[in-house]
Amino acid sequence: MATAKANDLMSVGELAQLLNVTASYVRKKLLRKHVLRPVTIRRGRKYASRTKAEAYCAKRKKVARRALRGLARVSQEAGLYRDAITATNR
Repeated sequence: MATAKANDLMSVGELAQLLNVTASYVRKKLLRKHVLRPVTIRRGRKYASRTKAEAYCAKRKKVARRALRGLARVSQEAGLYRDAITATNR
């Protein structure tokens, strides 16, 4: 098994900043549930692979964009934008 270099690992705080979440969310949800595995422990601190974290971040952004497009489509079909434009023109 190859060992990870120090610059290939991200601390819990760095992961939280990258993902725009709290450090406790990273610890409780992502590390404990093995979303960002393998977890390396050095001197009592937990680290995860930078490539895994960046891949997870890209995946979540893709899911969020898809959900936003779906919301816009449903809103358009429901006529929410048309009603808002009509109300502002009065």
